[in-house]
Amino acid sequence: MAENWKKQLVVGGMSVALMLGASSAWAGWKLDSTHSSVGFSSVKNDSVMEQHVFRNLSGSISDSGDVSLSIDLTSVDTKIQIRDERMKKELFNTEEYPLTTVEAKVDGDAISGLSAGQTLVQDVEFKLDLHGKEEALKAKVQVTGLDGGGLLVSTISPVEVQAGTFGLDTGVGKLRDIAKLNSILLTVPVNANLVFVAE
Repeated sequence: MAENWKKQLVVGGMSVALMLGASSAWAGWKLDSTHSSVGFSSVKNDSVMEQHVFRNLSGSISDSGDVSLSIDLTSVDTKIQIRDERMKKELFNTEEYPLTTVEAKVDGDAISGLSAGQTLVQDVEFKLDLHGKEEALKAKVQVTGLDGGGLLVSTISPVEVQAGTFGLDTGVGKLRDIAKLNSILLTVPVNANLVFVAE
């Protein structure tokens, strides 16, 4: 009798452990902002390219594959402080629009099955909310499994954002005039490398 009770206890404990493990595997992922980056390039005078980044990011991926990313535009870093301030004021108007957000959907079943080092490529359509306007854009991303169930999501090629689509062309013109430049390209290539940790 005691032996049967022990067996039931062991089996019951194993079942609970398996259920907890399954639920944690399907709890989704949270962005590790310390090891993630979103950057963009600007081209001035038709030939001079410069790289810029946003320092403050947050986001998550649900177990069903719903992706949410928030970018703090006030954290723009161009390596030149006065240019950072001009971008925040004249381009992004961060007093009114301090954040930009991205929403997308990926294959939750596929990414949850990735072991460390395994990769898959997905074509993703996402919604970008920037400067008070929303637009649907597309990106090709590579998802790589990391140790501990984490994920690395990287753009394979830059996503080209048209400044005029989001009403940023006026701000680009102001920056051009302030810096006394001949031109600033209105097509902005954006790259992302996002690390997500399992929750």
